[in-house]
Amino acid sequence: MEFLSIVILSTVSFFVLFILSKIMGYRAISELSFFDYVVGITIGNVAAEMATNIDMEWWKGVTVMVIYALFDVLFSILSQKSFYARQFISGTPIVLIYKGKIIKKNMKKARIEINELLSSARVAGYFNIADIEYAIMETKGSISFMPVPLKRPLNPKDFNFAPESEGLTVNVIIDGKIIDDDLKDAGITRKDLIRRVKQQNKDVKNIFLGTIDSNGVLTLFDK
Repeated sequence: MEFLSIVILSTVSFFVLFILSKIMGYRAISELSFFDYVVGITIGNVAAEMATNIDMEWWKGVTVMVIYALFDVLFSILSQKSFYARQFISGTPIVLIYKGKIIKKNMKKARIEINELLSSARVAGYFNIADIEYAIMETKGSISFMPVPLKRPLNPKDFNFAPESEGLTVNVIIDGKIIDDDLKDAGITRKDLIRRVKQQNKDVKNIFLGTIDSNGVLTLFDK
């Protein structure tokens, strides 16, 4: 009976957690604010407690998770609607290096040590701090770097050259199945696709991935 209760509670907590995750939206861990991160951990802990503590009434756990999720959604909406609310909830970027000079007071404000700044710079590809003109700690905790002009990578504009747009590559075959919804974007019919696959002496069902670029070039990868 106890085992059955755990199975039922685990199933309920899993689906509640899944639904709330959908409502709260898709974001990578690196894109979460500190508040989002704490809310996520809290909801996860409540779900785990709900699944293993058979003495806990299931509706209490669900209520707690829903309330936390609603607050997260509410704060997200407020951040989108109000600049001041966004500043209060998410904070503002902090300049750590300005015109090649390290701003010590901002380092303290961001609670980051010089070794952490140097480590982040190395990860970004800058092994000499003198190569950095600006460094800004974003509200998500990551640090963005702008190198001095002589260390910036060259781009086509430096050569007065304007490359043509490559456009998007459309996946028309995935795991042996034709993706009909994407055929229109690729500008090709199902019949023409099958014909072009056969021209390469291949069979659609044996294709792991098939793509068509903006120039109409079909590229096939076998399973």
